Amino acid sequence: MINIKSIFWYIRQFAWLTRNLAETVRVKKMLKTHTKEECDKRIWADAENWAKYIVRSTGSDVEVIGAENIINDRAVLVVSNHQGFFDIPILMGNMTIPIGFIAKTDLKKFPFLSDWMELIHCLFMDRSDMKQSMQVIIDGIKQIRSGQSMVIFPEGTRSKGGPVGRFHAGSFKLATKSKAPIIPVTIDGSYKIMEEGHNNIRPSHVRLIIHKPIYTENLTKDEAGDLHVTVREIIAGGLKNE
Repeated sequence: MINIKSIFWYIRQFAWLTRNLAETVRVKKMLKTHTKEECDKRIWADAENWAKYIVRSTGSDVEVIGAENIINDRAVLVVSNHQGFFDIPILMGNMTIPIGFIAKTDLKKFPFLSDWMELIHCLFMDRSDMKQSMQVIIDGIKQIRSGQSMVIFPEGTRSKGGPVGRFHAGSFKLATKSKAPIIPVTIDGSYKIMEEGHNNIRPSHVRLIIHKPIYTENLTKDEAGDLHVTVREIIAGGLKNE
């Protein structure tokens, strides 16, 4: 059963979503009269505010460790484990750089939400469709080369607080083909905010560990081939229960 506190939280999020939809319409109109940079700046500022609000309104706090490892002067690939529903706003609100996500294609079923996600340069992947997945990787490489940082959850699904799953090696072509640095990120505790099996919001302490970048320009063939293993070990090493 949903408790009163959670009901009020859902009501506030619905109100904020309505506001975001209106902002999406405004930015789409801006695209006709303003530069891409101006539109990107506006939609990202709104997205970052939303991300901070949605996490803060649960009563949760995020402890950021390693913020000095964020690269600000070039596009990067952020690689993170995936614990729960709140991982995307946690990253958006704390990475301090504009980031697009490789997201599940299921989210395209929500027209206004998908429109907003496309404006922040998200791409939608159907892992059951190999051809479509490869095209998304190609499109992601192009976006990174153009200066847009991207985020990938290479487990492909939420671990819900369990061990970090196997990383899909193909995801790392986003970095090796674009020569972008990889920033490994560990999310620890996000699944507790809304645990699997219930819809109640629970205040939680989340650790966001931003590890040192891995530069991909001069990797050997073997090092590039083992990236999915190397990065998984770094990320898993940041979890208290691993």
